[in-house]
Amino acid sequence: MVLCALGVQSQSQARYTVGAGGTSEMVISKQKVYFISQSVGQASAIGTFTNSGFTIRQGFQQPPYAFQIGSVFGKGDLKAAIFPNPFQQALHISFREVIKTQIIVVLYDVSGRVVLKESHTAAQLITLPLAHIGTGGYVLQVSAGNKRLSTSLIKQ
Repeated sequence: MVLCALGVQSQSQARYTVGAGGTSEMVISKQKVYFISQSVGQASAIGTFTNSGFTIRQGFQQPPYAFQIGSVFGKGDLKAAIFPNPFQQALHISFREVIKTQIIVVLYDVSGRVVLKESHTAAQLITLPLAHIGTGGYVLQVSAGNKRLSTSLIKQ
């Protein structure tokens, strides 16, 4: 069963299940709108991870998220080029502004598990050797001071 609120911090989502194997319903409670969706064989989300305003869920039903290439944090955008994408052996982060603070890099797999978490001293270029991780989709979050960047990546 998927339960999600609409209108939280200007983000919204809606997910319906149509078919013989599930149901969907809209419920209004305390002036909030919730969509409840259930599929046969899945009692709940198998795993849920939330960090920095993002929620990643593992299960049969997934809410329709689209990842934006680049930053999604508004005024605290960290300007950087992340290349190549798709990548095979290594990933490079080249900052387009002067970095004077510690840099935190976190790489998540599609299940929301942390694959890599590193702290780097201030630098204009960081290279991440990632030959050891499996092929597939990932989400990279980079932060320096109060600025952040989030992007989706593909490992070939």
